[in-house]
Amino acid sequence: MGAILDVDLTTGTHRVRELTQEMADRWLGGTGLGAHLLWEERTYAADPLGPDNVMVWAPGPFAGTTVPLSNRFGVCARSPLTGVWGEAECGGHWANDLKKAGFDALMVRGRADHPVYLWIHDGELELRDASHLWGKDTFETHDQVREQVGSSGRRGQEAGVACIGPAGEQLVRFGAIMVDGKDGRAVGRAGLGAVMGSKNLKAIAVRGTRTFPIANEPGLNQYLKDLRKEIVSTAKGFGALGTACGIPTHDKMGNWPIKNWQQDHWPEGPDKISGAAMRDSILTGRYYCGNCIIGCGRTVQVKQGPYAGIEQGGLEYETTSLNGSNLLIDNIEAVQKLNEICNRLGMDTISAGATIGFAMEAFDRGLLGVSDTDGLELTWGNHAAATELMSRIGRRDGQFARRLGEGTLRFAREIGGEAFAVHVRGLDFPAHDPRAFYANAVAYATSHRGADHLSSFAHVFQRVVSLPEFGYAEPVHRQDAAASPRLVMIGQNLMSWFDSLKCCKFLFFGGIKPTHIWSWYRFVTGRDVSLDDLLESGERIFVQKRLFNLACGSGPWDDTMPPRMLELPRDIGTDSRSLPPFEDMLAEYYRLRQWDPDTGAIAPDVLQRLGLPEPILAERRAAGLT
Repeated sequence: MGAILDVDLTTGTHRVRELTQEMADRWLGGTGLGAHLLWEERTYAADPLGPDNVMVWAPGPFAGTTVPLSNRFGVCARSPLTGVWGEAECGGHWANDLKKAGFDALMVRGRADHPVYLWIHDGELELRDASHLWGKDTFETHDQVREQVGSSGRRGQEAGVACIGPAGEQLVRFGAIMVDGKDGRAVGRAGLGAVMGSKNLKAIAVRGTRTFPIANEPGLNQYLKDLRKEIVSTAKGFGALGTACGIPTHDKMGNWPIKNWQQDHWPEGPDKISGAAMRDSILTGRYYCGNCIIGCGRTVQVKQGPYAGIEQGGLEYETTSLNGSNLLIDNIEAVQKLNEICNRLGMDTISAGATIGFAMEAFDRGLLGVSDTDGLELTWGNHAAATELMSRIGRRDGQFARRLGEGTLRFAREIGGEAFAVHVRGLDFPAHDPRAFYANAVAYATSHRGADHLSSFAHVFQRVVSLPEFGYAEPVHRQDAAASPRLVMIGQNLMSWFDSLKCCKFLFFGGIKPTHIWSWYRFVTGRDVSLDDLLESGERIFVQKRLFNLACGSGPWDDTMPPRMLELPRDIGTDSRSLPPFEDMLAEYYRLRQWDPDTGAIAPDVLQRLGLPEPILAERRAAGLT
């Protein structure tokens, strides 16, 4: 579309900026474009919860086309949870609407003097009062905003709505932005819902009917004709059982969180909360994001018991793990209730579950008593206490809940529990263990937003997906420490351009390779570029985010693993218990990247080749927290 909508909530004004061809070629879209724009805005110097923090919302060049699994967007800002680079990805049905409304990206700055929502449609912007929506959950907000802006009632002609709930309003530092109402797609990680709340921005509704040229649409459609069938067939496990399908396998491999990452296995748990268990108990159907042909989303209904009445999107692997096995809760209805609370109130299910898991361990160790927890018995597996606490956190209800709403690391520092806080840069671990997949140790430590399994996707390339274009004819062994540093570097560059083009990573489980995506890019844009050119764009984007963090005061001193991952060996189903040789792998990674392991400086020839500025080396801040 060639247009970026820039909204200033303080003044209530907006302008349309040009997305030049040079910007599109260098930064692609999505979080790549966000990295460029936020650097230009010097957002690294902003207060994450202040009006000077700028948010960038951006789909990619594939949005609105027939490319499968491409109705996705990213949101970027300085994170209030970590104090460093913040980004999160989301599917659903929002991205195509922003593109068809006439814009390749949305920038939001400032702070409204009262609650508002944005209504963007066919090149127009309205700033509407949202006082009547403040305090409502995301399900109610979604439906009411959609009703207010009008819709035809048919999918594709209804407005896409992204909104926050009470958690974002109350500045819970892991507040999420929710899309698609009760179906519950989330801009989950890094606390970007709290950034919206700090701006008095309740929701953004988008709808559009505009079209745009595709360089070679017949060629694209012909290329995709048979490929779609292969994707559906190859990824059929995700379609049948959702992302929680592999839980029993993850347990055997020692790759999911159990009892705040203390326990090796949980034999009695997997079959009670897996994708198969959901299918056999509460499943009602499947949910598809826009342009999706896999359908990993679930819809569920709980009809009886203490959690009867739940009717919403079903559990995914990360949510099930952090709110199930991590808390030793094997009641699938209770885990679904924890998911519903997070989605309604607008919280990242990963950080929310991790924070409660940390609190349970602190309770178990005697660092907390009932008088500290506002009367809750935080014993392992106590789902009644967990659901009550989750609700309190999302509403900042009570002193204990308010403290937990600051996130695991801040609370751990408060009570002296940093030794068992499982995080990087203040971002809680997702549900994949670096002791089971060595590449994740390096990937988590060097990810810009903190512990992040998606920034390199290396654990997938160490198990089921090959990358023949980059010399990996077969998946790399998960304990291959020598190969892991380069695999992480390649994966980070690859995922940086992939996340900027904005496709769902589950394409890789459908047999898609980087060469396929490269072909789609040329069909859509008409740009005659090589795969190496695109990979260099990914490297540019990745290093630009590193520059952002250095300017925030976070560098090699934060490229760490929590003690539990380096001191407590885990049974991962091999001959011996496992710990990743972290320091050696990290040193090799720095050598490959040409980064100084002490100062964080990046080799001048790397910056020159990528066309990036010199680093701004700010005062060091432990774990990036302000």
